[in-house]
Amino acid sequence: MAELTTSNSASPKPSGRSEWHYAPDLPIGNNPLFEFPWNLKRMVEYYRDYWLTISEATIFAALAVGGWMLLKNTLGDMSVLSLGWILPVYGLNLGLVVLFAGGFHLFFYSMRRQGDELKYVPQFLHRGGGRFTFGRQVLDNMFWSLASGVTVMTAYVVLLFWLNASNAIPSITFSGSPFLFVAIMFCTGIWVAFHFYWGHRLLHVGLLYKWVHSLHHRNVNVGPWSGISMHPVEHLVYFSSMLIHLVVPSHPVLILFHANMLALSAIFGHTGFDQLLIGKSRRIALGHFHHQLHHRYFECNYGSVDMPLDIWFGTFHDGTPEARRRLKARLGPR
Repeated sequence: MAELTTSNSASPKPSGRSEWHYAPDLPIGNNPLFEFPWNLKRMVEYYRDYWLTISEATIFAALAVGGWMLLKNTLGDMSVLSLGWILPVYGLNLGLVVLFAGGFHLFFYSMRRQGDELKYVPQFLHRGGGRFTFGRQVLDNMFWSLASGVTVMTAYVVLLFWLNASNAIPSITFSGSPFLFVAIMFCTGIWVAFHFYWGHRLLHVGLLYKWVHSLHHRNVNVGPWSGISMHPVEHLVYFSSMLIHLVVPSHPVLILFHANMLALSAIFGHTGFDQLLIGKSRRIALGHFHHQLHHRYFECNYGSVDMPLDIWFGTFHDGTPEARRRLKARLGPR
């Protein structure tokens, strides 16, 4: 999820941070649930901002509920694989990716409605370069996001919908087990963070990086379409987080929420802007500065702030000059 802030208004570029056009308060932190001894005030503020404001979690939950309400009366018998219900699921996923990636790109990059305010770097994407498919970053990102990303995402959703409808995996309903239903939704972000860290570290190894993950790392200066612009093999790894529903009691809403947490959170996190402004007030946290650091330095911040695996395994970069020096010492001549 995006690094949360309690500030109510936009601020000028912070002083002493020439490395960035804008950066949030440094050092950045992690989920206080995993900091001991527990600081109850910080935990309450963190999860209040996560679940009781207009945030990624609440937006994705609303979209999951709304998406299922829209689909459920038109899908028919999902225990039988059929294009009659697979195509509407694909259409929903395609529509959400186009809406958010395309909408953010239009707002921030085409129309530049927010200028460069709260933008991590001053540049607005790369326009050329042989490393990009079609010779242009945005076209490269759109192709891989739509042709591969939406397709693989939908394949996992369809598999789980089919198994759920066939009673082949554990299932749950909100009316039957409301507390467990909410708990599973609540823990989804933590599971996504755990899975993402290990999958991401694997993709930074040898030939997997060279032939697979390097496609995503073409995007040093990221934009909304960069979020799920990945090699198909990486999409298979990234979205395999959803296979937890093979053993955890599930429901179509929980499956859609999980899919949104993967696809749409990546889009939010790659906007390149820390927050979306309405007027001059900070309204919605967007950018994941934790991951922005990864795109600059590559060998750090493999996970997310939801779970401090980077701290536990010595790969955390908190955005400070001290962290940069530690990274250089760890990597040596690289």
